Amino acid sequence: MSLILKSSFPEIHIDCIWCIKYHPFKQLFASSGSDALILIWEYSKEKSNYIKKQTLEKVHKSTIRYLDWDYSGEYLSAASFDFNISIYKMTNLNTLTCLTVLESNDSEIKSVSWSKSGNFIASCTRKGKIWIWEKEIDEFESEDFSCKTILNGDNGDIKVVKYSPYDDALFSCGFSESIKIWELNNTQDDYILINTIKGHEGTIWHIEFNKKGNIFFTCSDDKSLIMWGIGDKLGKDNNNNEEMNEVIDYKNIIKLAKIDNLHLRPIYSCILSFDEKYIFTCSNDGNIGIVEIINNNEDKNIEMKLIKMIKDAHEQLNVNCLCVNKNEIISGGDDCNIKIWTFKEK
Repeated sequence: MSLILKSSFPEIHIDCIWCIKYHPFKQLFASSGSDALILIWEYSKEKSNYIKKQTLEKVHKSTIRYLDWDYSGEYLSAASFDFNISIYKMTNLNTLTCLTVLESNDSEIKSVSWSKSGNFIASCTRKGKIWIWEKEIDEFESEDFSCKTILNGDNGDIKVVKYSPYDDALFSCGFSESIKIWELNNTQDDYILINTIKGHEGTIWHIEFNKKGNIFFTCSDDKSLIMWGIGDKLGKDNNNNEEMNEVIDYKNIIKLAKIDNLHLRPIYSCILSFDEKYIFTCSNDGNIGIVEIINNNEDKNIEMKLIKMIKDAHEQLNVNCLCVNKNEIISGGDDCNIKIWTFKEK
């Protein structure tokens, strides 16, 4: 497996690129960075490439650190260092309009995540707070979001919050070197901390789930990548909800595999291939790693193996983010360049 550079879009953003996110099912993606812009890119069959379709601007005053589409693909949320979250809604013309801006009055917002149900948005801040917003629809069918709760997530910077793709359980990680799992308690009508997991020796930058939500990956300042299982070492290989209930036990987290010293410097992001056979990593060493996930059914062990390191993927500058589609991966970095790569299996 290797990556072949298909196209690049240098300096379309005028500062570092921090996040790129594919739409859940349309052939388009969103990008954001330190220039406080969100660019929407759509695939053109005529040009056989992506073209810039829309620029969302003058909503934020500072770096837009993170983007997240909801599961329906109707909404896009953006987290900014100006303490605010913006929410955009897709129109019938396939363009986005700003629906609302959520003000935290806290500190720089590092991440934002939609719950699977679409009822909640979570965000995290430099001061260690987790803000959870609830979606509301009034009698006139107008949409609004209100702050449901503010959690004391950590004593320091929280880098990312991410809802499970299985239910409304929320994961957070950051400066504390731990992963925390929060669950909505229906009796208290609030999120409560149900588990804290240790495994890294440095700030944790990213969490990546598989589609089922019974496996996740984390990457860190300590240059390691860890694969975790939830509830059962290998999980259930079917879609039966009763079986999944046996697996998704957030109080039972198992370390399945780990690679130490994967990169030369901190790993900023990790993203699964569409078929979940590989996980891609990026780092401020300027490289993109391709890691194969090997499932040995005979002894029920899982192994991760580095099979390729793409050197100087962004001209020896930081590679800050990755996103993946069926047969391509997009990277963004400090060189203000968006690069589109295609997979090549040997």
